[in-house]
Amino acid sequence: MADTTIEWEVKRASCFLCHLNCGVICTKENGRIVKIEGDPDCPHNEGFVCARLEQDRWKDFVYNPNRLKKPLKRIGERGAGQWEEISWEQAFDEMAEKLAALRNEYGAETLCFLEGTYRTQSNLHYKFTNLFGTPNTGGNGTICYSSDMWLEPCTYGGFCSDKSDWKRADLIVLWGRNPAVSEQLCWEWVVKNIEERGAKLLVIDPRYCEAAQKADLYLQIRPGTDSALAMGFINIIIEEGLYDHEFVEEWCYGFEEIKERAKEYPVAKVSEITWISEEKIIEAARLYASIKPACMPWGEKGGDGCGVNATSAIRAKAILRAITGNIDVIGGDQLTMPSDRGDSDMQYNHNSLSQEQRDKMIGNNVHPGLTFKGWDLISKAYPRFYPYSNAPLMFRAMITGDPYPVKACIVQADNPMLSYSNSKLVYEALTSLELLIVNDFFMTPTAAIADYVLPAATWLERCSIGYPTMDVEQVSMNGTLPVLERFEGGADIDFRDDYEFWYGLSERLGFADEWWGPSMVDMFNDTVAHFGMNFKDFSENVKYLRVPNAPEKYKAEGFKFLTPTGKVELYSTIIEELGEGYDPLPGFEYPPYFPEVNPEHAEEYPLSMITGARFMPFYHTEHRQPGAYRDLHPDPIFDIHPDTAMKLNIASGDWCWIETPLGRIKQRARTTTILDPRVISVQHGWWFPELPETDLFGVFDSNINAILDDSPEVLDSLMGAWPNTGLYAKVYKVED
Repeated sequence: MADTTIEWEVKRASCFLCHLNCGVICTKENGRIVKIEGDPDCPHNEGFVCARLEQDRWKDFVYNPNRLKKPLKRIGERGAGQWEEISWEQAFDEMAEKLAALRNEYGAETLCFLEGTYRTQSNLHYKFTNLFGTPNTGGNGTICYSSDMWLEPCTYGGFCSDKSDWKRADLIVLWGRNPAVSEQLCWEWVVKNIEERGAKLLVIDPRYCEAAQKADLYLQIRPGTDSALAMGFINIIIEEGLYDHEFVEEWCYGFEEIKERAKEYPVAKVSEITWISEEKIIEAARLYASIKPACMPWGEKGGDGCGVNATSAIRAKAILRAITGNIDVIGGDQLTMPSDRGDSDMQYNHNSLSQEQRDKMIGNNVHPGLTFKGWDLISKAYPRFYPYSNAPLMFRAMITGDPYPVKACIVQADNPMLSYSNSKLVYEALTSLELLIVNDFFMTPTAAIADYVLPAATWLERCSIGYPTMDVEQVSMNGTLPVLERFEGGADIDFRDDYEFWYGLSERLGFADEWWGPSMVDMFNDTVAHFGMNFKDFSENVKYLRVPNAPEKYKAEGFKFLTPTGKVELYSTIIEELGEGYDPLPGFEYPPYFPEVNPEHAEEYPLSMITGARFMPFYHTEHRQPGAYRDLHPDPIFDIHPDTAMKLNIASGDWCWIETPLGRIKQRARTTTILDPRVISVQHGWWFPELPETDLFGVFDSNINAILDDSPEVLDSLMGAWPNTGLYAKVYKVED
């Protein structure tokens, strides 16, 4: 008689289907997960889960039959779909041998690393690259979170825009952020605050998005003009005396300088630039300055990734937080200070990299903000730093060998063929390499052109200390052991977790003794050792740890903001130190493709275009495989105003070409009045896993990055951010 015994097990995990790290409870039947639900004991999400977990959609991720199962070695031409299954031991041996040979021939800097959205233990790849000897790590953070992580400490010696007090603010400003679809937990906080506390909501977005529909005041901004609007706000607040006089006088440096710069942005001029009425600009500035406390969470599309104005947009928003007295107060944007454990070198091994190698970092002398050159200037405020090479320059170095040959690249938690502008140049760059290694869950367009493709462990298959982003506390930790062990529950996937991947390479390259041991548990044992316990005890007994963020730290005796002046630097002495060409004060300049600068270009491409607006249940380039996620959103869609569509003879549902000087892609039209008639919103991250691998899964068909520019003249001078909003395009129906 067959054994019908059913073994049940319940385990906790931190969901990593986005970066919020919500606590969940997983129920297993005979080793296989059968249910995932929110953990009501988790203080972060209190049992809430979003659409990515609802209705068992997660099964189509973890148990997807198309997951990579074993290490693959390319045996044909790049992109030919010809692979040989090999063991992890063989993969580690061969990859390490090739890396060592390339280092001997070209120098350690010949290796680069690319990462995407924070989904892994980011310290591990820095530890590896630093020990290997290369300064070249890069990623999408340049147009996202990482630029804030440099410019905010540069301004107030800490980081606060992911510590916004959503739940206790009397005014919430959502600037270029629509959490109703991007981070639904955060939207739950907003709605609850509005309903229970009567909080007000100000939304600034080119789209009358879901969040805007609940706003007390909505500003429909012209794409790419966010820094002009922020400067207009600063001017109104100062001129009308609405700023926090006590905080500014006591704690701000450079007030007179920012006051003079802001005068260059009178409301009439700002209205002309931004397409927002003067009345609404004044109303919004007064609203933010008068309702306290107010929080302004980080928002990627709030100009942070808008090319030439990226630095100014981020800095101007940081200055707004400061002069209104909303920094480090309950209900405002609370300041996080660096850890006093002093263990950042063990975590990252930045000190293992010689100054000579640091100086070789690509972009170091061109866009120094995110490179070692810039990070070293704010290391007191942010010792656990994340230096970035400039990706557009790094791709060009792969092709040209200038400033030196870049011949190897390791990709983890990223899909560069989709996620960086100028995708055809990225393709040329990656296919010019001698060694491309990809660690992922699925075969992707990037993996399809790699030399080695290695199956990664999901968040359910590795131990974790989850640090929930957007949590208002100084420290918030969730320790969990793996829910699924390798090959458990009938799975045939020979995955390795992040730590095993990097340790396996380090072991063969001769620096394994710099690690904590052979497993991630060894590292986490060290992380929690100061609590007097090991990681297993921490996970099972402490579970969720929160260290409250004490507000108004600046009122303590002897306090100084961790900037050179000890104050919030409205005028940045750090940026000034970087030299001529980097403005210590924010401002606005028309991007080179705007009609004000290039009217001929605008005549050919009359529509202003934004990309990157989030849409559930996808997360950037993920979840496109046919199944539970894709069923909810089968086709790529761009939004266009009905009046504009009618003039172009386009009906909702039509396949259309979207064209820029770099080429054209096709998506389906969706007519909607949420946009200005002059603007279209184009979805990002589209590829088609159902298409042949030999066609790179249609990577150039509907991928908006295939027609976006990353040339030097469109990049922000300090951060090197490339534009993905406020671009210009034309649209016409696909006729064949």
